[in-house]
Amino acid sequence: IEIIEQRYPVMFEEYSLHQGSAGAGESRGGFGINYEVTLLRGEARASFVMDHGRTGPQGVLGGSDGKVNNVRINKNGKNHIPPHLSKEQDIKINAGDSIRVSTPGGGGYGDPFKRDPKLVMQDVARNYISAEEALANYGVVITNNNVNCEKTKKLRIKNKKRKT
Repeated sequence: IEIIEQRYPVMFEEYSLHQGSAGAGESRGGFGINYEVTLLRGEARASFVMDHGRTGPQGVLGGSDGKVNNVRINKNGKNHIPPHLSKEQDIKINAGDSIRVSTPGGGGYGDPFKRDPKLVMQDVARNYISAEEALANYGVVITNNNVNCEKTKKLRIKNKKRKT
């Protein structure tokens, strides 16, 4: 990123994981990224020809879909979202305008309630997902920054009975 900033008149305001973007699964999908870049001087043209603006990458065998792309252009203090959500070409960008993109996460593979609770806790500890997402998507109960094994087991058994 620093090399791009040295070579071109841009500043990356953010470059981070797109938290919560991965599809839940026994093997969760990969996370997308967020980036925001501001044009510092001059003018430029931007084009976006991306997929997954309306639906995220599909999960498989019980895994959930990853989150969708999001594109937002801030021009003269006003937000512009492309009409096709992640597809638009030849957008004029002036100094001070910024572009924010959140790329999609990958779809999950397999039943999320079979994911090892330790791996789910690791994702929570790394701020990849919230404790609320761990509960809703994986059936993992987190109390005081630890997996509550007893409550997790009960919740997962209850969920399994509901599915059958």
